Amino acid sequence: MIESTFVDNAENSPLSKEDINLIALTNLSVSEKHHLRMLAHCLQCFKSMSKKNSVGSIPVKEEWLEWCLKNPIMLKDDEFVQIIFEQFSGAATQLERLSNDLKVPPLDLTLRNLIDAYQP
Repeated sequence: MIESTFVDNAENSPLSKEDINLIALTNLSVSEKHHLRMLAHCLQCFKSMSKKNSVGSIPVKEEWLEWCLKNPIMLKDDEFVQIIFEQFSGAATQLERLSNDLKVPPLDLTLRNLIDAYQP
């Protein structure tokens, strides 16, 4: 029997339990829900990086690095930082595309906007 190694990191997540539950209640496939959670996670990370960003644009990569360096968990794992940068790059492109479609700044997007973009 395989033992679960799941660790509940809710206190470290930028998504609230309500956000996660809202995603879970959608009619999306498992893989679409996972992708939506990843995109919402990146959006919340971008928002936390950009407290002084009044125009609502996606932070630049230098801000990503600065944000990562402030996180003690990431300081210990160079491989994870590389992976999260790849995730941030893909998410930035998708969020900018959606924000252009909705004619709002990327950091003004909400979880509801992301869910609506996934559901027909």
